[in-house]
Amino acid sequence: MSDNKLTLYYFQASYYSQKATLALFEKGCPFNRKIINIQNGEQKTPEYMKMNPHGLVPLLKDGEKIVVESEKIIDYVDDQVKSGPTLVPDPSTSVGKEVKRLREFIDAIRIEIITYGLLFNPELSTSGVKLPKMIINVKRFKEKTQENVASLEEAAQKYPDLRDSYIAKYQKTKKFYEDTKNKENVIEHLEDTEHRCEYLEECLRRSKESSGGEEYWLTGTQFNAADILLVVFMDRIVMLGLEDRYFCKTKRPLLYDYLQRIGQRKSVQMLRADVKTAFTMILWNAAKAAVPYVVVLGLAIGAGVWLMKNKSRVINAFVEK
Repeated sequence: MSDNKLTLYYFQASYYSQKATLALFEKGCPFNRKIINIQNGEQKTPEYMKMNPHGLVPLLKDGEKIVVESEKIIDYVDDQVKSGPTLVPDPSTSVGKEVKRLREFIDAIRIEIITYGLLFNPELSTSGVKLPKMIINVKRFKEKTQENVASLEEAAQKYPDLRDSYIAKYQKTKKFYEDTKNKENVIEHLEDTEHRCEYLEECLRRSKESSGGEEYWLTGTQFNAADILLVVFMDRIVMLGLEDRYFCKTKRPLLYDYLQRIGQRKSVQMLRADVKTAFTMILWNAAKAAVPYVVVLGLAIGAGVWLMKNKSRVINAFVEK
């Protein structure tokens, strides 16, 4: 690791950014933060695309070294930062193999399909998506997705040196939006997640039985990278209003209990506070797009009031169910 602090390019509300952020918080590692506002398309700028041709967040920079993809960032941080707990146990050990397997198992959940699928089809949410109506305006959301795809086509023409990267992102983004608009496809992913949660419940049962009465996590008494993925996944599910479906106390009591306990962990509290800051930014962008600038200030104040009144839904909802 370089003598300078690590720099994380990320967006607080991004699912994959949250995994990298939680890993850094767990390790107690100081780092510089560079917000890439994906609501404004900052991940598509030529400057960012040159660092990451896929145009995705997060990205970790360590001196001249660049690490992309959240799972690789977790591995890199754990290897380079000596403070804090070991997040990635030796893969040659039994626990290391189990952590690797569960990371792949949880990472296989297409959370982006579920997230955008519920924004396109909010009726699929059990208790309602926990976001202001201004953000989940379906008509505006569909318009925004069309604008996003069109902007990638334009960028491919405007920046010929990055044309291949923009074309690849355009094709991938277009396919992604088609998948999320397909309600049956979204339902299939929701059902697959049901089966995966059933298995995670069983993993927690085994972990509890082998813990000897100590505090236990997904693979034993040590919180690790598999737990990072589970925490971020559970928080996203709560935000989407699906916690009663997947973490019901009577149906999956150990996942329910896990959800209560993670809120007591300092790193998780720090992550949730960081995520909270993104909501004001998203509301501000939504307000500017919806109305003339002269009234945006008033709406921003109103957004702040909404956040204060709905803290239990946005943040405390993670632990109140």
